[in-house]
Amino acid sequence: MDQAIAVDGAVARVAGLDNPIPVVAAPAAAQVARDGGAFARVEPGKIRIDSEAFGKNLRLRAGDRVIVRVGGRRARLQVAVGTGWGPAYVVAPETLATLTDAAEPRVIWIRASSGADPARLGVALDELADPVGATTENGLRTWQSLDQHLGIYTWSALGLLGIAVVIALIGIANTLGLSVLELAREHAMLRALGLTRRQLRRMLATEAVLLSVAATLLGTVIGVGFAWVGHETIVKRALSDATMHVPWLSLGTVVLVAALAGLLAAVLPARRAARVTPAAGLSLD
Repeated sequence: MDQAIAVDGAVARVAGLDNPIPVVAAPAAAQVARDGGAFARVEPGKIRIDSEAFGKNLRLRAGDRVIVRVGGRRARLQVAVGTGWGPAYVVAPETLATLTDAAEPRVIWIRASSGADPARLGVALDELADPVGATTENGLRTWQSLDQHLGIYTWSALGLLGIAVVIALIGIANTLGLSVLELAREHAMLRALGLTRRQLRRMLATEAVLLSVAATLLGTVIGVGFAWVGHETIVKRALSDATMHVPWLSLGTVVLVAALAGLLAAVLPARRAARVTPAAGLSLD
């Protein structure tokens, strides 16, 4: 492990949740949190709950007001929802002071070293926690599982994208090939008027690039539009805190790759068109 801190708090009961859970204030969370401890910076009068730790048992939503009790003291707090720190309620130090005068270490948060094995770390933590009856929450293992699933989805999407690129190459090559056959006389006339073979090849390559870029831009606009509709109608209803992020840099890379693919698809049709002689186009029926 890289760093560990003890977090002071007290065992509390929250209306709407069944079991008592530690309520803590963690001003030193930045020492172990890779996001700078933003989750632990809670405003007075609020309580932050890890939705992932409670799962389907969490019947509270962001903005709800609940009664929090520690012994004979109570406070009415507004719920804020987040994820990543496990089964503990996080409040401001001022809020914790109103609930108890005898805060003591209730939670130990640990920051894993870079490259740490989640399975081995979990076993080591369990060996430390079992003798004292403590429970452990291995967030690193959870994130590794999510990364694996995300990797599978990413490579699947890239595979489908690769197939789509191959299909696009074949489609553009066929379109240009038919154009070369249908416009053989026009190409021959252009050659007779002084167009060189290189210029003819460049003209067909430009046509292919424009065709592929136009199709990619149209598909990107439609895809982003469908993604926005899906985010607004489905994702936000399931995850109220979800935000939509459009990877403009990646989309720009896709457009560039599409342009190069169009250029590649134009190689054979352009060479075929360049072999047309001026005399062939000037023959009379």
